[in-house]
Order: sequence, then structure tokens, then C-alpha cells
Amino acid sequence: MSRRFEYYELTEENAEKWIAEQIIRGLCDKWEIDFAKRKAEWDKDPGWPAKFVETTFVLGGEKWSLGTGAIGLDGDGWNQGFMETVQSDMEEDLKKVGATDIHSYGFID
Repeated sequence: MSRRFEYYELTEENAEKWIAEQIIRGLCDKWEIDFAKRKAEWDKDPGWPAKFVETTFVLGGEKWSLGTGAIGLDGDGWNQGFMETVQSDMEEDLKKVGATDIHSYGFID
């Protein structure tokens, strides 16, 4: 999902997706702030590198997938390891906004 401004003609068909995108963008902004302190602590003594870390879910009738970019990080293995430590928090926030079929994945490298 791109973080640039996009303009939509809201129709019945795309309104639900547009609303879901706004909710997800708000959560991504929240996570960048909420996880910053924990990430700083992680960087002092990182636990493990990981790969293929993602959280998938359904919101607004669409299936979504979020990786490390959703929490303001690049795809470095250590950043993916950090994301594994916060995925349960992400899942809780996603449940609160009505997401369903939530799954978190990742492999220790």
C-alpha cells in the first residue's frame, strides 16, 4: 500500500475499500509511534533476524498484507525479527477496527 495521496471518485463499489485504506493508514501511523521506543530497545540487543514476516487480514471486503513498512521500517532481517515481536499487538488493533481472518507469519532466519 502506497503512502502517497491518491484521489478517488467514491462510488458504492469502492467506498468500503477506501474506508479500509484510511483505517489501515491510521493504524500504520499509530504503530510507527507506538513501537518506536520498543524498537530502540530491540536495537540495543536484537533478538533474532527473520524473513517473510507479514500480517494478513480482511477489512472492507478486501484481503490485505502488511510487512515491516507498515511500522515504518525497511525489510532488513533484524527489522523483520522486531516485527514478529509486535505482531500480536498489531492483531489486537486490527480486531478492534473490525478486521477478520487475521494471520501473522514469519520465519526465523
